[in-house]
Amino acid sequence: MSLLMNLTMVILSGLVPAVLFCVLAGRLDLWNAWVTAGVFIAWFAFQTLAVYRKSPDVLKERMTLGTKGRVRWTVGLSFVLVYILQWIIAGLDQRFHWSNIVPPTGVVLGIVIFTIGCGLFTWSALVNPFFSPEVKIQSDHGQQVINNGPYAIVRHPGYAANLLFVAASVLALNSLLSILPAVIFLAVTIRVTGIEDRMLQDELAGYAEYASKVRYRLIPDLW
Repeated sequence: MSLLMNLTMVILSGLVPAVLFCVLAGRLDLWNAWVTAGVFIAWFAFQTLAVYRKSPDVLKERMTLGTKGRVRWTVGLSFVLVYILQWIIAGLDQRFHWSNIVPPTGVVLGIVIFTIGCGLFTWSALVNPFFSPEVKIQSDHGQQVINNGPYAIVRHPGYAANLLFVAASVLALNSLLSILPAVIFLAVTIRVTGIEDRMLQDELAGYAEYASKVRYRLIPDLW
């Protein structure tokens, strides 16, 4: 997949949910939807260019969901579905006013946290050269434990970032009801993180020692 195609996908992945949101809401002047979509596009475009500059082959692998990496495929697919479902619920919420009661300061806070989540995800992806859609031990690439950057704080910062901006979307999109798919995503992520973490401890040299030093998988001082 070419860089231009990747960037086109990035733009569409941000614009399509925003357009869907506004169509369902019955209005186009919902600034928070366009700002949130803009942050998403800017973040994803920056990450795509940064990874492409560092390693085009890695970008190609990361942009392919694949079928072999069943664990990360589950999280990746769940995130896509949850993200779209949140925008659908939030759009309908603006039309029917079920729970669109987040004050403007709360919406701005949600956008800020959403941006932080995007930054954490990119930081994780750039620090870890083995950040792949396939959950496997990449022995052919000499995989080793990554313990710097966000990996010095939690063992799975990429998953933590996903949770952060899914949760932040509830505020950013002004829809308390959109927390429902976020809760489902939380359950899926916790389960998959546990499976992946056990695999790494069993199969990746040095990971068990790393896990004894970095105690938390997703949330510092919690889990």
